[in-house]
Amino acid sequence: MKKNLDLMFYVTLLAVTLCMSSCSDSNDDPDPNAQTEGEKLLEDILEQNVDGTINPTYKALASDCETLYNQMQTIRNAAKTKTVTQAMVDAACNSWKSARANYEKSEAFLMGAAADFSIDPHIDSWPLDLDQLWTLLSSPNMVNKLDGEDGPEYANTNLGQNLLGFHGVEFILFRDGNSRKAEEFNGYDTYNKDGLDFTSFSGEYEMVYALAVCGDLRNSCYRMETAWNEDAPKAHIAVMEELEWGITLTSGKSYGENMKDAGEPGSTYYSVKNAISAILVGDGGAAGIADEVGLVKIGNPHTGADVNYIESPYSYNSLTDFYNNMESIKNVWMGGVEGSRVSGVSLSAWFAKYNPTVGKRVEDAIASAQAAINAIPKPFVLNYTSSACDAAMDACDEVVNALNAANDYIQNSKD
Repeated sequence: MKKNLDLMFYVTLLAVTLCMSSCSDSNDDPDPNAQTEGEKLLEDILEQNVDGTINPTYKALASDCETLYNQMQTIRNAAKTKTVTQAMVDAACNSWKSARANYEKSEAFLMGAAADFSIDPHIDSWPLDLDQLWTLLSSPNMVNKLDGEDGPEYANTNLGQNLLGFHGVEFILFRDGNSRKAEEFNGYDTYNKDGLDFTSFSGEYEMVYALAVCGDLRNSCYRMETAWNEDAPKAHIAVMEELEWGITLTSGKSYGENMKDAGEPGSTYYSVKNAISAILVGDGGAAGIADEVGLVKIGNPHTGADVNYIESPYSYNSLTDFYNNMESIKNVWMGGVEGSRVSGVSLSAWFAKYNPTVGKRVEDAIASAQAAINAIPKPFVLNYTSSACDAAMDACDEVVNALNAANDYIQNSKD
C-alpha cells in the first residue's frame, strides 16, 4: 500500500513539474526594451511640440516679418517724395510688436536652428550701439551700399550684431514708447540725447538702413521657419536657396523631423527622454530663458550690473517681452500655442497622470512669474529700480527650479 502511495506521489509531482515547465515555455519573458505607456506619451509629446508649438510660432513670426518688411519698403519709397503718413508708420510699429511677440514666444526653444546658425545673437542683441549707428549714418558710402535689393545681404555680412535685428528697426520706428512722427521721415530726426545728435540725419536716410536691417531680419526668421518645417512655404525655401543658407542638419533632416525621430538612427537625440530633457533644461530650452529673464533681462539693470542692458527700450516693450518669454515656456508645457493644442498630448497631461504635484509646481511657477512681471511698473526702462523686480526675479528662479524637478522626475521615471 505504501509503495502505491509513493508511486502516486511521484506521478503527481512529475505532472506538476511538467505543467509548470509548459506554462513557463508558453509565456515569453518581458522585453526589457518594451516601451512603457508613459514613454509612448512622451514620444507623442515630442511630435506635438514640433507641430503644435514650434512650427506655428515660427510660421507666424515669418509672416509678421514679411509684412513688416513690405511696410518698411512702403515708408522708404514714400520718404523719397516726402509723402510718409502717420498711418504708414503706425502700421509698421504694430507689425514690429506682433513679430516681436512671436519671437519672444520662441525663446523657450532656441535650441536647434536658432543656436546652430547663431540667429538669436544676430537678430536680438542689445543694447543697440548708437555710437556705431551714428558713425554708419555719417557715411554716405556705407548707406548707399545698404540701398537697393541686395541691402539685406550687405547688412547681414557687414554690420555688427549690435546694429542688426529687432532693435535696429525698433530705434528707427519708435521713440519713448510711441511711433515716430511721420514728419520726421519726411524731414529730419529729432533724436539728441546722451551726447548723440541724430538731427542731421534725414528720415529717408535712416530708412535705407532700417529697410536693409529689416530684410535681414525677415530672412533670418525665414531660416528658422524653413529649418524646422520641411513643409514651410516654397517661396521662403526659395529665399534660402538663393542666399545659399543651409537649413537642414548634416543628416539632411529638418530640425522638426530630427526631434520627432528622437531615439531613432540618424537623430541627434539618442532617446525620447533625451529630447524631452533638451526641451526642458537643455541649452536654449525652457529653463534657460526663465533664468535669462530673471538674472539678465531684469537682473542686470535692476542690480546695477549693467543699467544700459535693457531690452526693447525705444518701444517700451520690455515687460511684454519678458511676459511672452514665460508664455513660450507655457506653450511648450501645455503642448502648443492657443488653437494648436491637442488635449492629453502635453507635458501638463503627462504630469497630471504620473506626478500631479510636480506638474502643478511648474504651472503655478509660470503663472506666478507672469503675474510678478506684470506687477513691475511700466515702462521697465524707467522703472528698473522698482522693488517689484526682486519678486519677479525670484519667481523666474522658481520656474527654473520647477522645470529642473520635472526633468529629473521624467529622466528617473519607470512609467
